[in-house]
Amino acid sequence: MKILQLNINHYEAAHDLLMQTVRDLKLDLVLISEPYKHLNDQPWETNRTSKTVISSCGKLPFQSIVNNKSAGFIAASVDGIYIYSCYAPPSLSIVEFTDFLDKLTEDAKQHHPVAIAGDFNSWAVDWGSKQTNARRKALLEVFTTIDVVLLNYGDTPTYIKGNASSIGDLTFVSICLTRGNSDWKVMGIYTASDHNAIFWEISCDQIRQRPNSTTVGWKVKTFDPSTLIVAIDSKPIIAGPAEEMTKDLMKRVTHACDASTPRKHNMN
Repeated sequence: MKILQLNINHYEAAHDLLMQTVRDLKLDLVLISEPYKHLNDQPWETNRTSKTVISSCGKLPFQSIVNNKSAGFIAASVDGIYIYSCYAPPSLSIVEFTDFLDKLTEDAKQHHPVAIAGDFNSWAVDWGSKQTNARRKALLEVFTTIDVVLLNYGDTPTYIKGNASSIGDLTFVSICLTRGNSDWKVMGIYTASDHNAIFWEISCDQIRQRPNSTTVGWKVKTFDPSTLIVAIDSKPIIAGPAEEMTKDLMKRVTHACDASTPRKHNMN
């Protein structure tokens, strides 16, 4: 499934260029923040404020519309994956932003696997921005409650206006969707918007081909949080491809859990 996400900032020229990009790249889905108008005759869904859109451009139809009642996101099921297109304007207070995140994650908890993408206007050095704003902490805290990882890689800005730039357009997917080729990248094409286009690719085949595995558990009654923190901080996190970073993170978490509390017996 080939997906492009872009904030076109209501620009007509950006909309027209996007239509050409859809044809050139043979895209399946487009996730748009601040759309200009209806995407020609292509099936699309928008949220109640019409600030975020999911458009089906290829041969993959919407299986169902999961949520179009919320102010900050629209969700639809496509090829067995629940796709969320989001927009959190910079005008939101931190309280309003947190409320948006709470509603988003509560909805996402009801579905699996998920892909959550859009313009969050959340900056953090964690994902390549030059500075961190207050939204970073709120976003990372609430996203720990769902089984997702960040695909963003590198320090290419997703927003550029004059001398200002930032990385506020983010892509999160369920861990099971990172086992294949997600091919996430900020594209170097002209968009006529102050945002760059982001291309990524996922497939539900990655889930269907998943082998059976055992489940590991730990005895939480003997959990030592201080040991867990020390174990996690014992090695620096090295930037790299999303799949490699995910594997490294899972090894790090497993090691930290082993260090801080005994394991239960393995379960099928």
